[in-house]
Amino acid sequence: MAQTSKSSVIKSGRKKKSNYVTKRIMKSAMGSAIKKASAETKQSMGYTIKAENGWVIREELNGSQTRITKIEKAHKSAIALD
Repeated sequence: MAQTSKSSVIKSGRKKKSNYVTKRIMKSAMGSAIKKASAETKQSMGYTIKAENGWVIREELNGSQTRITKIEKAHKSAIALD
């Protein structure tokens, strides 16, 4: 049976924590970037299109929202990966 040293266990634990922290930072940065891009688009175009609660929505500059279409769930067998 192979022996595992304490240092390899500690390094493995650090790597998992590091990946978690990196993922959190990336999610936060992406969320901020998306909000900024959405606000800039709304200012220049007067509206923005987004997906929210299973719907594609047009949000006007004044904050009013119009549902455009309901988002249908994709069937795994129907997704083309080419």
